Amino acid sequence: MSVGLGYWHLHLPFSQAYIDSIKAPNKLRRDIIQTLINRVSHLKNLKSPLQDEYRIYTVISLPNLFDSQIAVLPDRSWFDGYFERDSKEQKWQPLNKQRNLIKEWKLILPPVLEVKGCKAIISDEDYCYEGEKWFIGELN
Repeated sequence: MSVGLGYWHLHLPFSQAYIDSIKAPNKLRRDIIQTLINRVSHLKNLKSPLQDEYRIYTVISLPNLFDSQIAVLPDRSWFDGYFERDSKEQKWQPLNKQRNLIKEWKLILPPVLEVKGCKAIISDEDYCYEGEKWFIGELN
């Protein structure tokens, strides 16, 4: 758990070698994604009126599910410009509108949660990554 940057986030409590292994069954990965969605919904329902501005969401990282997390931001202003990443080191490109993580993985989405997906490309001198990031929760 981390709170040093003014927000709270929690990564998955699994071994990366296990959860990102090609031997990990898709049913397990689906159950993990559904559990993250369910926990976001649960945390949203626990908010008091004083916490109305808090934004609760999960980031589902694919294919590296281990990089997924749940986050709680103190207010919606943290999202200003958050999804706009277009630098040499990091690009987030919107996914095709036909893509639907919920349908593809046969997940259940509570009606009050939103979904936004992007292709993430990260490249610096020591690290290269290309995958998808799906944000599910309170995104506005």
